[in-house]
Amino acid sequence: MRPEIVYSPVDDIKEAQKELENKLKELKLSRFEPNFMLLFFTDGTYKNYRKFAELFRKYYPDVQMMGCFIEGYAVEDEIWTRGIVALLAEFDGEVKVFVERGNDLKEVCRRLGKKARDEWDAMLIMFPVFYFSSVFSFGRAMYNDRIYSRRYRNAKTIEEKKEVLKRYSNYLEKNFIFPIDRVLKYLSESTGGKFPIIGMNLMPMEAKVGTPVILVNYEEVGRGIAAICFKGKVNAVYHDIYPERGSSYEETVNIIKSYFSDAEEVDVVKAGIAIGEINGKPPVEFLRERLEAYREMSEEEFLKKLEEGRFETVSPYMLALINEQNFSTTFLGIVNSPVKIFPSPFYLDLFSDRMFFVGEAFRGGPKKFIEVIELRKFEGFDLILLDMDMIPAFGGNVYKIMNYVEGLQKLVIFTTTPSIYTNSDRKLMTEIEKNIHFTTSGSNALLEFEKTQKSHKNN
Repeated sequence: MRPEIVYSPVDDIKEAQKELENKLKELKLSRFEPNFMLLFFTDGTYKNYRKFAELFRKYYPDVQMMGCFIEGYAVEDEIWTRGIVALLAEFDGEVKVFVERGNDLKEVCRRLGKKARDEWDAMLIMFPVFYFSSVFSFGRAMYNDRIYSRRYRNAKTIEEKKEVLKRYSNYLEKNFIFPIDRVLKYLSESTGGKFPIIGMNLMPMEAKVGTPVILVNYEEVGRGIAAICFKGKVNAVYHDIYPERGSSYEETVNIIKSYFSDAEEVDVVKAGIAIGEINGKPPVEFLRERLEAYREMSEEEFLKKLEEGRFETVSPYMLALINEQNFSTTFLGIVNSPVKIFPSPFYLDLFSDRMFFVGEAFRGGPKKFIEVIELRKFEGFDLILLDMDMIPAFGGNVYKIMNYVEGLQKLVIFTTTPSIYTNSDRKLMTEIEKNIHFTTSGSNALLEFEKTQKSHKNN
């Protein structure tokens, strides 16, 4: 594969457009003809992302293209959290983009799988975990949270409470949430389960109405799933930063207690993708009682933050959930908000009602995140997807990762924790079901391409 990286680390539309256009003209003159492009925007370009997309369309209107917003990127030896970056490539094989939209997740995945079929070697997908198309849809969600939380409080038994949560889960999935595990499960089933699927399960660090934005062939996706498929010399891998899972439930419990020194055992009432209570209290109320820095947030303040793009979707305080069947663990951040019933980005039914409340801990520093490159099979180009939580967690020390990727031909993307469907013989902590791996903290992925004999350079 011959890759070319085109980027501008500035948000100003005029300055960035001038810089990008000069680079795109150079590529055209060199007779570079990519067959795919991945276009990544940072938050500062939000007001003008359509203009940026149109600039790339001007030079490469027919390229197989996908794009989305990210928190940052690394090119050569620099890390940027502003501007725009694009990976354009002449891939020595077949590449094709597919997209399907809709509210019925299983049907969306079925249609997407029918289009893509089972003939590929790797697939990269982008989809919104949470998607609210308007302020009205947020208001409707808050209204239904009040309705279902009232029903939940009036339920007399745990079974009745779980039945309320199941009904609320159905509402959430139908209208707002694409659960990560179900996306991987349904899509792998509909494509035959023969190749790895990396998920960019998008949830911006600071949410606003209409986000996350995903583009396919320069057009917005909305609530749907976009996929770019590769057939050729390509490899997809996943890694998490945690110790291997235990061989029994109690062994995994001991691993969690050892890794998180502040782990507090809690009892949780949950069903589907909804949590009703932690130790007898609504989840966010439980969070506030333990952390004085979190004050109560009104619905009006919540909606105002969403309109202004200031609502933070990440939290350093999490539940560690343990699967009683394979003894794996995943993590769910508890975010301060006015909701009474807490929504989850994945199904909770496989996990024990006995969980642990923990503070985020990244042992081993930035190096643990970049260990994913140790799984490389090719000497070629690496698209490295790293957990965006690294940025607030490590600050300036994030730059230490550059020491480990020095000399590699690569593009590093800081984004929501990636997921994957893949056959693995490792006992990864976050392999929640057979071949399905995900978490909301501490996962990273790599999509690598074998080098080509053609010359290349970064722009």
